[in-house]
Amino acid sequence: MMNIEKYYRQSATAYLNASLISCLPVIFFLVMFLSIKLNRLFLLLIIPFCLYSITAFASYLLQKRRCERLANTFEETKVKSLLQSRTVLLSFLPAPSLRMLIFDGEGIALGEIRDEKFALFRWYLPPFLDGLWSKKYGFYNGEDMLQYQFTMRKHSIEIRNRKNQLISKMDEKKTDKAVQTIYVYDDKQLVLKRSLAFTDYCLEKESGLILADVKKGWMPKGWQKRFLDPNHPVVSIHHSAADKDIIHIYAILAKIFAYKDH
Repeated sequence: MMNIEKYYRQSATAYLNASLISCLPVIFFLVMFLSIKLNRLFLLLIIPFCLYSITAFASYLLQKRRCERLANTFEETKVKSLLQSRTVLLSFLPAPSLRMLIFDGEGIALGEIRDEKFALFRWYLPPFLDGLWSKKYGFYNGEDMLQYQFTMRKHSIEIRNRKNQLISKMDEKKTDKAVQTIYVYDDKQLVLKRSLAFTDYCLEKESGLILADVKKGWMPKGWQKRFLDPNHPVVSIHHSAADKDIIHIYAILAKIFAYKDH
C-alpha cells in the first residue's frame, strides 16, 4: 500500500537517479572536449545538465528529510475507492513522462495515473518534442490494478476499460481565450478554465456548475502534518458528479499535468 511516506522515499530515489542520469551527457561532452580538443565554448553545452543535476540532487535531499520526518507514522489500512473520494491531493514522481499519484487526506494513495511506456532518452526530450506522439496512460487503483487507459492525442482523449474496450472519446476544442478549453463527450460539454498563472483550474458544466476545482497552495489544515509540501494541487469534485464524469475529469487532469516533474 502506497502512502505519503513511501511517496517521499520513492521521490527521493527518483531525484537521485535523475541527478546521476543528467551527469552522463556531462561526462560524454567532457571526454569529447579532452580527446578532440574542441573550442572552449563547447563546454557551454554541459551547463544545463550540470544545473539540472545539482537541482535534482537538492530535491533528493529535501525529499529524503521529509521521508525521515514521517517514518513509522502510518499503519496498514483498507484503501478507499478513488471514485468515491471527493477531495484528493495530487503528487508527482520525477519521470520522463507522467506519474501522478492521488492521495486522500490521510496520506494514503487511492490510485495513480502513469505513462505505460518509459524510455531513458525521454528524460532529455523537451515537452514540445515528446508531445508530438500519442501517449497511453494507465489509471490504476490503490492496489495498483489497472482500471482504465487514457490515449492522449493532440486534440482528443480516448478512454478504454481494463479489457481495452473503448468506452468514451473526448474532443478538445480551443476557444479564443488562451485560458479556456472545451472538452466534448457523449452529449456533454466541460469547460476548462485556467487562472492567469496556470496554477488553478476548474471544470464547469454547460449550466455553469463547477464539477471540479483544482487549487495549488491551498490545503485543508488537518492535512498539513502529513503533506509537507504546501504546493501539492488539491482537487475538489462536486458531489453530483457521476463515476463516468469523474473518470473524464481525471483524464483531463492527466493531460494538464502530463509533464509535471519531467
